[in-house]
Amino acid sequence: MAAIYQKLKMMREKAGLRQGQIADYLGVTQTYISKVETGERNLTVDQLESIANLYGYSLEAFVNMEQDVHPIQFAFRAQDVSQDDLRIIADIGRIAINSRFMAKMLEESHVG
Repeated sequence: MAAIYQKLKMMREKAGLRQGQIADYLGVTQTYISKVETGERNLTVDQLESIANLYGYSLEAFVNMEQDVHPIQFAFRAQDVSQDDLRIIADIGRIAINSRFMAKMLEESHVG
């Protein structure tokens, strides 16, 4: 589990987001997110899925430590990102996840 939490922190930092922004997005405190990233607290499956959508990756990316991930990096000032912005980004991330899944399914159907 510790590796998952380290990956969450790495993805948050690569995306250019602060713990407080993730906390607001999930409806928890910044202290809670800090404790999650150190393995002192756990996220619910729903919270983990919300974060995965925000970064544009499936839940599998968090448990598969060999899978290299590159979350969406925000080209604008991350300090100015609102909760509504994060929800929209998560919706776009969910579309990206589904698109990759469908592309993989099509590829596998052509190989077989």
